[in-house]
Amino acid sequence: MAPPLVLASASPRRRDLLAQIGIVPDAVLPAEIDESPLKDERPENLARRLARAKAASGEALRPDAAVLAADTV
Repeated sequence: MAPPLVLASASPRRRDLLAQIGIVPDAVLPAEIDESPLKDERPENLARRLARAKAASGEALRPDAAVLAADTV
């Protein structure tokens, strides 16, 4: 049996995109993190860092689940 799917995002667009391919997360647990860029941080590094932080937050809350996290800049 597959683990529950947790979406670590508050973005309605992310849920819409998943729904378009027939996926409904078992839980939505948005991460409460500071999304401010670091000094001289490139956009791709910012997006990668934030996605990882969101995933880590979801994993801490639901270690039993598969966590999906993403970020766009």
